[in-house]
Amino acid sequence: MSDKSEHKLWSLFTSGGILFVGLVFQLGLGFLARMLIARFLGKVDYGAVALGYTLLLSVSIIVLAGLDTGIGRYLPRFDEPEKRRGVLVSAFQIVVPLSIVAGVAVTAFADPIATHLFNDSQLTPIIRVFGLTVPLTSFVRLTVGSIQGMQSSLPRVYIQNITLPLARFGLIAVALLLGFRAVGMAWAYAGAYVIATGLCLYYLVRHTPLLDDVRPASMHTELLTFSAPIMITATMVMIFQNIDTFMLGALSTTGDVGIYNVVYPIATLHTVTLTAFGFLFMPVISEFHSNGNYDEMSDMYELVSKWVFFATLPLFLVVASFPEVVIRYTFGPEYVSGALALILLAVGFFIHSVSGLSGKTLTSIGRTRTIMYDNILVATVNIGLNFLLIERYSFVGAALATTAGYVVMDGLYLLQLYRSTGMHPLRRELLGPGIAAIGLWGLLYVGAQSVVDISLITLFGTGVVFIIAYPLLILRFGGVERQDIQLLNTLEDRVGINLEGIRAIAKRLVS
Repeated sequence: MSDKSEHKLWSLFTSGGILFVGLVFQLGLGFLARMLIARFLGKVDYGAVALGYTLLLSVSIIVLAGLDTGIGRYLPRFDEPEKRRGVLVSAFQIVVPLSIVAGVAVTAFADPIATHLFNDSQLTPIIRVFGLTVPLTSFVRLTVGSIQGMQSSLPRVYIQNITLPLARFGLIAVALLLGFRAVGMAWAYAGAYVIATGLCLYYLVRHTPLLDDVRPASMHTELLTFSAPIMITATMVMIFQNIDTFMLGALSTTGDVGIYNVVYPIATLHTVTLTAFGFLFMPVISEFHSNGNYDEMSDMYELVSKWVFFATLPLFLVVASFPEVVIRYTFGPEYVSGALALILLAVGFFIHSVSGLSGKTLTSIGRTRTIMYDNILVATVNIGLNFLLIERYSFVGAALATTAGYVVMDGLYLLQLYRSTGMHPLRRELLGPGIAAIGLWGLLYVGAQSVVDISLITLFGTGVVFIIAYPLLILRFGGVERQDIQLLNTLEDRVGINLEGIRAIAKRLVS
């Protein structure tokens, strides 16, 4: 691996580590906020807020038209100031007016949406508040895309991982203390986006060329040409990710929506590491591809995929083995009936976390049209499965449809990436430690279950033993490679610490 590639790898892992910490903070506060709403308001009001928030995210994704991803890909490819500013100016000129129109439309048609789509007129004021929030949400998301294009991670952490969840949690807590119910929670979400938008404006003015004294090159056509397939893809992904919640609201009850939106965010925790590393992974891979550095691109993909797998596996094993315990001690016993749905979703999101970088790599090498076709197919399959399964199995059917959709989508991504580049994540360095770790967990779980009842204490004891042994298994079964050692050496040089003890242990285990 060249010095430049090693520098990129170090930057990716350090930035990914920063984003990981930020995401843990964000998800921690997000969990606390959801727990407060779910425990204090019950599953019906919680389901109402979940429906409104899902509608907000869906509309904001559509009006972005894929331009947040377009910025992330195009900014690293230009050095000319007029083109760099042109990328940003063109994107904001498209998205801001669209988001305002969409927000006004949702607000104006809130009553028909609540009455005819979700069969619940009490949702009207909640949908109206979230409709007013659409322009703010789209602006924040486009700013995050700008941060990605600048190949920076700290501003995203400040905005999306700290400010937004902290403001939301604080406003939700205040609203609950004042006795507000679902509508008050909607205003708390809106207030958090107001605060985040202010920070976005500060970042754009101070740290991007958006307002530089340079005549911007018009990039509207180029951005839209690249982003049009991404827009369709984003719409299909939005349908795929949110149609289950919408169809539960239409075909089942608001209470079932509440249960599903308890287990769904627990399952999405499996994507934390993928999201952290994937944020800067795409522009780095795009730069390698544009320079013809295919070997470095392959090394980066395989190495990052391996460590995403290693970081995600322990969480999957805990959630899949102790679903009732996880739900009971987070959101409360009212939601324990969602245990089977949680297991199904955990399987789907774990598969996605392991293979999710394949989609980002396809985007980086310009295969956006391929991804578009894949996601149209997946969204169609997912809609059909939801229709077939929700009426019969409610939220369990929704979970099964979502997991099936992820299996189809990621299977297509992996196959197409392999055919295009020969790259895939399922190497011996990943499979060996993974199989050993799953085997160890199975022994610990069966042993604990035969001695004591399944409880929080069982989960904690099994988890502690596993976490101690897990790094040793990774070392013993070949999980550490030459590139990992290079990262360790770079860590020593840059941080100024002596890791010779770790090296000695590693040599004993791998010998």
